[in-house]
Amino acid sequence: MADVSERGVSTVVGYVLNITVALLLVTGLLVATSDYVATQRHQAAETQATVVTERLVNDLATADRLARTSDADRVTVAANAPERIVGHGYRVTVTDVGDAARIRLDVRGSSVAVTRTVAVGLDVQNDSRSGGPLTVAAANGTLAFRDGGVR
Repeated sequence: MADVSERGVSTVVGYVLNITVALLLVTGLLVATSDYVATQRHQAAETQATVVTERLVNDLATADRLARTSDADRVTVAANAPERIVGHGYRVTVTDVGDAARIRLDVRGSSVAVTRTVAVGLDVQNDSRSGGPLTVAAANGTLAFRDGGVR
């Protein structure tokens, strides 16, 4: 007859092996999922930053066009950008580069940065502002971004 104590050891060993395999599978799944989520988050930040930058470029071009074609001394265009991009704040930097303006958007806490250049007829004030509602104002032949939406 078989010794019962030996059989008990094999049951415990089998149980421990099953737990170990399950733990390894769950750990592998968690690692793979976290990498996937990080990649998706980065891609979402890039996409949203690109869209916001394009909107700012279009708003700057609109203010430039209106200021050059209207008789008004002052022109203001709302640039309603979101406060955050994929849960992170961001910074908008505007640089005058001759007959054009360069807009760079840097997402904080991420390596995402988007730069676009737009042709303008007026001078552009070099500036850097936190993201959120902005206005593009044209006065005295100069375009500038200001904090806040149009009131």
